[in-house]
Amino acid sequence: MQRKLSVNGAWILIAASFFVCTFTSIARGQCTSEPSSIHAASPVEAEILQRFNEKNWPEVIRLAAALPARSADVDFAYGMAQAHMERWQDARSALLAGHRRCPQQERFAVELAGVAFALKHYPEAARWLQNALHINPHDDYANSFAGTVYLLTGNINAALKYLNRVQKPYIAATRFDAQLHVQRLILDRAFTFSPAAVLSERDYETTQARLDALGIFPTFNIVLNARSDEKFDVDFHATERNGFGSSRLQALLSILSGAPYETVYPVYYNIGGTTTNIESLLRWDRQKRRAWLSFSAPLHNRPQWRNTLQLDARDENWAIRSSFTGAALVLGSFDLERQTATAFLTGIPSGRVQWSAGAELAHRSFHGVVPGSALTPSLVEPGFELKALGSIHTQILEVPERRLTVIASGSSELARLWPSQSTAAPHLFGKLQGDATAHWFPQAEGDRYEAQQRIRAGHIFSHAPVDELYLLGIERDSDLWLRGHVGTRDGRKGSSPLAGSYFLANSDFYRRIYSNGLITIKAGPLLDAARANALTSGPAATRWYVDVGAQARITVLGTSVVLTWGHDLRSGSNAFYGTAVAH
Repeated sequence: MQRKLSVNGAWILIAASFFVCTFTSIARGQCTSEPSSIHAASPVEAEILQRFNEKNWPEVIRLAAALPARSADVDFAYGMAQAHMERWQDARSALLAGHRRCPQQERFAVELAGVAFALKHYPEAARWLQNALHINPHDDYANSFAGTVYLLTGNINAALKYLNRVQKPYIAATRFDAQLHVQRLILDRAFTFSPAAVLSERDYETTQARLDALGIFPTFNIVLNARSDEKFDVDFHATERNGFGSSRLQALLSILSGAPYETVYPVYYNIGGTTTNIESLLRWDRQKRRAWLSFSAPLHNRPQWRNTLQLDARDENWAIRSSFTGAALVLGSFDLERQTATAFLTGIPSGRVQWSAGAELAHRSFHGVVPGSALTPSLVEPGFELKALGSIHTQILEVPERRLTVIASGSSELARLWPSQSTAAPHLFGKLQGDATAHWFPQAEGDRYEAQQRIRAGHIFSHAPVDELYLLGIERDSDLWLRGHVGTRDGRKGSSPLAGSYFLANSDFYRRIYSNGLITIKAGPLLDAARANALTSGPAATRWYVDVGAQARITVLGTSVVLTWGHDLRSGSNAFYGTAVAH
């Protein structure tokens, strides 16, 4: 999802007048390392102070420039005089000299931020303000100034972090696009902030999470417009999905994006303006046929609670092999038919914590089983299964100034199997998974560069059917991508590691190489490392895997095509893969 929070030009002009607003006496204090004082060091310095207080900038510049050596106070006076004459580089040089003499005086960092701001060097201004706030975190002006700068660079969370320290931005009114079809009651409830209050960073994050969860806004903007009374109006602008999509072209791209691999994705959004969505998948690949349907809606029109019902039917041919390429014997094979019905409730109490709980009823049957060396009877056990599901998703670290976030999540599954074979007794198995993702934009603004590190691990307790094992490799029904390994061979699943427990680390680095507002292309290197621990000796050997490679992501109207090349350092094999992802 793409979002943006912007600020009206009137507030920027207010911030641009920082020189007048924060002008103080030159003698704010002298460094202990600089014993002289502008008040008593020399008659010339005393005269500079007098001219400074009179705002006689040309005379301050003339007198200070003539000194063979300047104190920190004179550097400050000289720099400020140059700034008021809009001689920005000279002002910067003088203030830098004073900062080097007195690095613990925040006045130099604040005014250096002001010079950078005047030159529209916003990332540099932000760095100087961080320096000033490290010295004095309670400086109201510096906090307000930092908020303005971060708004201009598009770093919304950092902007609100500092503005909230000075009880800003105060919201007077909230307005929504008139053409939106979503019911106003639901939209109002998604917004956790309201008029006659300060917009907090937490409320913004919660609003953002609930708008995302509605599933109908591929992009949206929350715009702050400054008023003459120093309050703000909020305007909400969004691209809304209705019916099959927000436009015919988008609908066709979304539905037919999987056509090259015999799949379509029919969807229907926002039924009756209630954010009730129907999503589906239909795949006619003869080796892995699948029909999947998802129905989701807010609980009692409250966007902080969302019900989801999913139906899934699969008919898959599996062939267990040790590799997806080269000479690799079939270690076991079977045809799996599986039908599942899943229902769960998702809660979004805040933007930093989300959870879900639900249950799944499944039935599986196996045909044409050739056990080979890989398949034990417990792996291909037919029958019914009832499973309890639970998960939690939380933000454990955010450094908004560095545009770094770390998200952690965990999930659990506890299932009971009733085998259809009369000789087998019902039994339990469980699955636990953990996930931590660090997401970083290295530059102060924009998304030209993007880095992500994701670490996951999982473990299965007791005996689980083969389709419950963790499949490591690139495969459309699994997100445990080990990108130098393909999960299918000749269209049949089972050619990449199948593990009872695993560790997986995915490292991605993207550079945006083209964007015109309609099409965005990002590309970069990848590194995957995994350890698969097999329940038996057949489906996967217990070993480490390391893959390197490159990937490209091409996004058009909310649908992305992901192309990957991975190289397995152990076997030397190469894997090329492409898939579509809808946003």
